[in-house]
Amino acid sequence: MLRPLRSLILLLCLACVVPAWASSALPLLKLSAADLAEPVSIERSLLLEDPSGQLTASEVLQRITEQGREVQGTARIGYTRSAWWLAVQLQTPPAERLQLIIGQTFLDDLEVWLFDGEQALGPLYSGTTRSFLERGEPYPQFLLNLPRLGEGPHSLLLRVQSHSAINLPLQVVGAEQGQQLIAHSWLQSGLLIGALLALALFYLVKYSTLRETQLAYFSLTSLCVALYNTSLYNIAGLLWPQWTLLPKLLVNLTTAGMLIFSSLFLASALRLQLGRLRWLRDALFAAILLVCIGGLASSHAYTYQTLNLLILCTGLYQLLVMCLGVHQRRPYAPGYLLCWSAVLVLMLLVPLSRVGLVPLPAGFHALYAYLPALSMLLFGALLDKQLERVRRVLLSSQAQAIDNLEQYQALFRNSGEGIFRCQRDGRLLEANPSLARLLGSASLPDDIDQLSLQRLLGEAQWRALLRQLDEQAGMVSCECELYDLKQRPLWVYLSLHLRPQRDCIEGIVVDLSERRALEERLQQLAAHDALTGLLNRRELERLLSETLGGTAKRRFSHLLHLSLDRFKQVNDLCGHSAGDQLLRQLATQLAHQLPRHAELARVGGDEFAVLLREVDDDAALKQAEALRRAVEQFVFTWQGRPFRLHTSIGLLALGSGVRDWETALTWASSASQLAKHQGRNRVCQFNPEDGALLEHQRQLQWITRLREACERGHFELFYQPVQALQSATAGLHYEVLLRYRDPQSGEWISPAQFLDAAARYDFLGAIDRWVVQHLCAWLAANPRHLAQLAQVNVNLSASSLLDCDFHRLLQDELQRHGLPPGKFCIEVTEMVALGELGVSAQWIEELRSKGLKVALDDFGSGFASYAYLRHLPLDILKIDGSFISGIENDPINQAMVGSMRQIAGQLGLLTVAEFVETQASLDCLRRLGIDYAQGYFVGRPQPLRQQADDARRPDTQEAW
Repeated sequence: MLRPLRSLILLLCLACVVPAWASSALPLLKLSAADLAEPVSIERSLLLEDPSGQLTASEVLQRITEQGREVQGTARIGYTRSAWWLAVQLQTPPAERLQLIIGQTFLDDLEVWLFDGEQALGPLYSGTTRSFLERGEPYPQFLLNLPRLGEGPHSLLLRVQSHSAINLPLQVVGAEQGQQLIAHSWLQSGLLIGALLALALFYLVKYSTLRETQLAYFSLTSLCVALYNTSLYNIAGLLWPQWTLLPKLLVNLTTAGMLIFSSLFLASALRLQLGRLRWLRDALFAAILLVCIGGLASSHAYTYQTLNLLILCTGLYQLLVMCLGVHQRRPYAPGYLLCWSAVLVLMLLVPLSRVGLVPLPAGFHALYAYLPALSMLLFGALLDKQLERVRRVLLSSQAQAIDNLEQYQALFRNSGEGIFRCQRDGRLLEANPSLARLLGSASLPDDIDQLSLQRLLGEAQWRALLRQLDEQAGMVSCECELYDLKQRPLWVYLSLHLRPQRDCIEGIVVDLSERRALEERLQQLAAHDALTGLLNRRELERLLSETLGGTAKRRFSHLLHLSLDRFKQVNDLCGHSAGDQLLRQLATQLAHQLPRHAELARVGGDEFAVLLREVDDDAALKQAEALRRAVEQFVFTWQGRPFRLHTSIGLLALGSGVRDWETALTWASSASQLAKHQGRNRVCQFNPEDGALLEHQRQLQWITRLREACERGHFELFYQPVQALQSATAGLHYEVLLRYRDPQSGEWISPAQFLDAAARYDFLGAIDRWVVQHLCAWLAANPRHLAQLAQVNVNLSASSLLDCDFHRLLQDELQRHGLPPGKFCIEVTEMVALGELGVSAQWIEELRSKGLKVALDDFGSGFASYAYLRHLPLDILKIDGSFISGIENDPINQAMVGSMRQIAGQLGLLTVAEFVETQASLDCLRRLGIDYAQGYFVGRPQPLRQQADDARRPDTQEAW
């Protein structure tokens, strides 16, 4: 019973112990003699980190089975400052000589230990810190001879420590095959490096011939790739084994060279405009140089990590550059991108694999060796194709240059302009036939070198041209006077170009004699009136500006402005031909009356101006009177019909505070207009203190201000309420008024200050059109206000009411905005309505036929007969304010207003009293039966915008 139980417990213990032992054993690599004919890769191993670097091989052998981690394939550790141990078991035939291949070039310290059970065989020491002869077999990477092994298995320990990225591709091969492998590797690396050096030399020779920048960069890139492979395959160690730092020096310098020169080559070959990428490139290059040069002085792991990152960044930058070339449609950009793709794969994958982020596929190390060389060959072929294209372009450019030279020679011989070459002293070296003809000769003399431009242009002028050539970068052009061979003056356009490399001056001469004569003629025409031959307004303005500015050679003292009277009759009765003939004859007559130093100008259709020189006011007045009498005595006859004229003359002393020609002409014109308004055929001297003249000027200024007000919106509509006296009327009732807002001061100005000027200069019609258009638009934009509106009164001038176009405008505005005509009442003054009774009745009836109401404003002011009211189809009678002011204390006015009320009632007219300013006046008017009242007591004028829909409160909708 106990014996079976004891056996069961023993089996359970064995079952627990055997798996634990199996999991902690080293990976075993069994090799036969046939396997060792080719290198065999070690695919499984255990890896142990030794941060302190103090562990011995025996300690590692004891710990690695428990603390190590298993690695499949190549151990890629990356950048680290620790020491690393790699362990594997080997089972090989007895007495077989083995060689261990470590496929990594840059390992600082390397130790190999073999254990036969607990007994150590070795160790073997190697690494880049040792000279090439002490590293083991002369192999590009590391090839170490292992001791002869017995039955085995044997434990293989590998200790490695390095500042560069640690990758440990391990292979085992037989000793005889290892020697063949060494010969094959050196032959392969020699051929590869030789091809790269030949490629670099070939394109360097090409660069010395063609001087194309991309050739130089390509040659330097190829040279750096060759030198990098020299270090990678340890040819430098083979040639100079005692220089242990040479491989490190070559790697750092050639890495920087490859990155920089390849980037420059791509940008130069694609002829890219880098723009802001140039800053990125320069910063990248500076970082590469700093890290690579710093790596020579320090072997810190961070240095190599930074360099690894910069290689990755450079690859991304070059990819960006080639994408930019494709985007900019540069020739051969897709080809360069295709050829560079293999290098880009290396530049992106190798840095990532060094840090252990990307596992490299099998056979990648062979591609790592051959792809750069293959890419350089492809680049060379593409570069040759590109240069062939450049060569064809150069040949085409050469043919074009020859053709251009032949054309230049033909142009030189047949050009209409004179072309020459001369020395700095002016002696001619070469000249074309046109220059000979310009100088008045059929051909230039044989001794052309004796002919000098210095003599043709004059010594002083030639020296000035030479000085300008030196000061103006070797080019000068000007118009100047030149003397031909017969010493006749010619105006020419001369262009000179200094050629320092040829020590000569090239020039072109163009004859401007005809153009100069034409310009003088044009200047004459530009300064004179075409009809009369007198000075024109432009020339008069110039003379005035020079006089007032103090720059005139001839100073004038007085300005006369002559405005002809009755000239329009001649044009209307006899036509413009007669008017033109009159002006020519009158200009001659006026010129005979002026002193020799005076200037006469025509400044308008029937306006003249005279500039008098250095006379006093009395003499100027006498001269003005003489001109007035000359015009008065002048008789113009056309087809046997005589005509007499008068002139109104304005006199202005130019020293009386005048600062510019505009003011001078304005003041003189104002004086002549004042003379015209005072009765014509007289002389009026400008006096700044003359009230009539100031008023006239003020009115002239108002016309400009009113025109700007209509164009820029300086007007604003106001309203004044109208109150019902006899009954409560629903709805709003008011009169629309106009105000002008000064754009500078912002003050409101009533129409009383500008209506006289507007009436005198026929501007009332424009103001009426502005009021109607803006009122209709405002009412349409405020529909709630329009719905509450009972009646709005609008004052219009006589010129608008008698204008058929204005009637159409009024009707169009009402229809366009959909406004009811019955809410509009047109007010006309008594003097306008009764001036032309028949016409007035006609247009009043026309307005009423359209649905509008008509009110007679200011009734009683003109003492018109009541009988006239029978013939006017009116709706409302507005009693003049002169009868309303103080009516409660004036029985006569009460009687007159009462009679007006009775007559209006008999005619069916409503009455409105204006200028109601007190409660007593309002009560008196209510007793007299007046229907409506308007005045300051009822309501003062306010801006119409206050009645807008969005400005009024719901509780303010009661009627006035």
